[in-house]
Amino acid sequence: MKNKLQLFCAAIMLTLFGSCGGGLKIKELKLFPVLSGNNWQYVDREGKTVINPQFGDASVFRDGIALVQTSSTDAKWGFIDEDGKYAIMPSYLSATIFSEGLAWVVSKNEAPIAINEKGEIKINLKDAQTVAIFKEGLAAFSIVDSSGLKWGFVDKEGKVVINPQFSSADNFCNDKCAVENADGKWGYIDKDGKIIINYQFDGAENFINGKAIVVSDGKYGVINDQGKYIINPQFNGMVNDGGKFLINQNDKWGWCDKDGKININPQFEYASPFNGGNLAAVKSGDMFGYIDKEGKIVINPQFEDAYPFNGNIALVRNSNKYGFIDKEGKYLVNPQFDQIKNDLRYYLFNGSSQFETVKTNYFNVDVITARIKKKITDKSVAGLNFDTPISTIMSKLKITQNDFSKYSNENQVVSENITNDASLDFYIIGNPWTQSYNGWFSFNYSFNQNYKPQSYAYRINLKNNGYGKEDLVIKSLINAMTGYSKDTTQSDENETTLKSDSLTLNFFKKNGVVIVIRPSDKKKQE
Repeated sequence: MKNKLQLFCAAIMLTLFGSCGGGLKIKELKLFPVLSGNNWQYVDREGKTVINPQFGDASVFRDGIALVQTSSTDAKWGFIDEDGKYAIMPSYLSATIFSEGLAWVVSKNEAPIAINEKGEIKINLKDAQTVAIFKEGLAAFSIVDSSGLKWGFVDKEGKVVINPQFSSADNFCNDKCAVENADGKWGYIDKDGKIIINYQFDGAENFINGKAIVVSDGKYGVINDQGKYIINPQFNGMVNDGGKFLINQNDKWGWCDKDGKININPQFEYASPFNGGNLAAVKSGDMFGYIDKEGKIVINPQFEDAYPFNGNIALVRNSNKYGFIDKEGKYLVNPQFDQIKNDLRYYLFNGSSQFETVKTNYFNVDVITARIKKKITDKSVAGLNFDTPISTIMSKLKITQNDFSKYSNENQVVSENITNDASLDFYIIGNPWTQSYNGWFSFNYSFNQNYKPQSYAYRINLKNNGYGKEDLVIKSLINAMTGYSKDTTQSDENETTLKSDSLTLNFFKKNGVVIVIRPSDKKKQE
């Protein structure tokens, strides 16, 4: 998913995720996730603890369910109801919030699956690298192909309705979705995947009420659903705020109307949207206060940090503690909470979530095993045997004598990607160069075209979901090599030796690497 437009607040840069609810009135929360000691708890609007501190991480409640993480060493994600009871037991490595009745979850060494609120599996996206929550019946997902990362869309039946083809993609909103092409330009598609607004923007946000914020040459403006500018690119930042826009000009924040006319002069260091309410948090000088829709100070700047009102209360921070105030700026709950969740920040700003995407943990060891097994046979390695002279090897692999080191026996001659999680290097072990002393404190080197290798080796480089799964790779390779048995006298924790009647295979491992060596059964060449 793409990087979103940025709104400054609370002296940090908060990256906001687009939401079809952006600029509209946000639902009032019953419970708020706050930190107590080392664990997260939930408090009500009066600051009373409703769900005791026990979680390592926690989301906002949406439709009566919240995503939480256990605080154990082997932390897992699950879902709780508003009584704090598990609706879906914590068993996942990662998970999204529920959206439109489905959540994406990932288990160890598994691909993302979509579950309903009963925990039942509805979709399995085995090939997906990243997947986003459902919006308007579609979820964006990415795959990796020969040209790199590509994004497409799947429906709630698990059917791919828009093939992966975009370099990046947002969520659908108002029946449109911002997508990026290979040149880094953004446009919009409909639900059939058809381009309806051509690629032309450097950045593009969701359509909300027929309008979308776009970026061109570093400036922000607004287009209508025909792709025509209704506010020309002129601001340094913009956030949809219902019938108006929060804007940044000359590093100050203010507001303009739907036509781009400034109605609250950019004068604040930071600002949050009104979100359909009558007050907005702003920073003036070193402190935060609140203004009305006319830009007048209603609650004097007195807080270290301040957030949008949620109904009649707002979160503020003083003395590095969080509490609640009313619309007169009076404390309803004195500052006492250590931290608030980023997910709560996202929700208060525009109704979105910190937990909208998950990445696969699936590691396709089978494709690695198949590749190695295909290359190593009883008589050859990659079609080469130990009677094959180096001249024939160079011709077959399209390499030259410059690919062989004069000073080492290890020569990497081929390198290729297998998957997004593994690459493969092919080595010829041995040195076809010979040296002779020239009598002048140096050596002459000659290349032996008839040299025959001592060994062949494969180096499997593991990354992403493959990293740390060296044992899994070795186990899979050993199981695939029929006709071999383990030589226990030559095997230990880091090395495994397999032997058949006439052949030997050595497997070595270290962090992120598995090496397979097929040594020659002939004596070392002099």
